[in-house]
Amino acid sequence: MPNLVRRLCLGTCTILFVIPAGGCEHSDTKQVRQRVARLVGTSPYAWDDDKPRKELLEQEGVACEGRHVVAWFSVAAAAKSPALAEPERRVIVDRLDRGVAAAKRFIGKPNWSFCDDSRVYFYFPDANFISHAPGGNTVYIPLWRIREDKAPWLHEAMHILLEADGEDWLAQPGEFAAARMPLWLQEGLADALAMEISAREGLAYYSPLIDVPAEKLDEFAASQVRSCPDSNRLLAYIGGRGKMPELFGERRVEYAVAFYAASASFVRFIAKQHGYPSLIEAVLKFDHEHEELERLMGESLISVKQSWLRAIAYQL
Repeated sequence: MPNLVRRLCLGTCTILFVIPAGGCEHSDTKQVRQRVARLVGTSPYAWDDDKPRKELLEQEGVACEGRHVVAWFSVAAAAKSPALAEPERRVIVDRLDRGVAAAKRFIGKPNWSFCDDSRVYFYFPDANFISHAPGGNTVYIPLWRIREDKAPWLHEAMHILLEADGEDWLAQPGEFAAARMPLWLQEGLADALAMEISAREGLAYYSPLIDVPAEKLDEFAASQVRSCPDSNRLLAYIGGRGKMPELFGERRVEYAVAFYAASASFVRFIAKQHGYPSLIEAVLKFDHEHEELERLMGESLISVKQSWLRAIAYQL
């Protein structure tokens, strides 16, 4: 039986302790184990690769705790770079903590919690995959992305903070979600809020798909929509229900940038006209998001969409 190794980073201190195989735990060690157990996030809809990556980090990684976040880092040296030093981890956690705290305030959920835990858990495995937030209170982002400050961490945190109470799109059968989920609103609002909060807090905003500053987003979105293989098909999903199938297959590269840019641009347009509170209230109305948004705006989404397309100089 191998020795059990745990590393815990609290404040500026890293604790490493080993429990001998077949040995008994000292009472202090038991307290630390209990502390580690309280630093574990919950992923109710985790992807297949999430569970082994999460378990490996919790067994061999290091957890750094902030007031609003807990971040798990791989401490083994990566293929092309050394392991993150403790001061580097602390800088990252402080940044995450600041952003998540600001996000909670901005969306009107200062007391947000999941299962009575008010922290968002970030897992940074040394692997290459698409950053994602599979529900609960956890976010998965490749270590290299957060290290190089090329991580959409605030976008993913917004998905966690904006989960509707009760029913959740992630919990729905695939066919139902594919037909009904307003993906443009889910993704566009996460990006728009990440841009807004980053600007207010002086944080660097990053998206792998929207590589332009906020002030150039509209022009970028119009250009990307024009250049995608089927502009009309893509636009049908902006302000419409359903998940565009091409975003989840081999043709993702042809449509993803245009879809995410257009979604964020449209959401920002609505926010300028009607404010973010209307969008936030609407996204929390599971399967009635569009109806709620139209009620709060006092006009139809079709009408607002036409105004947006004119505003970004896109010709139908």
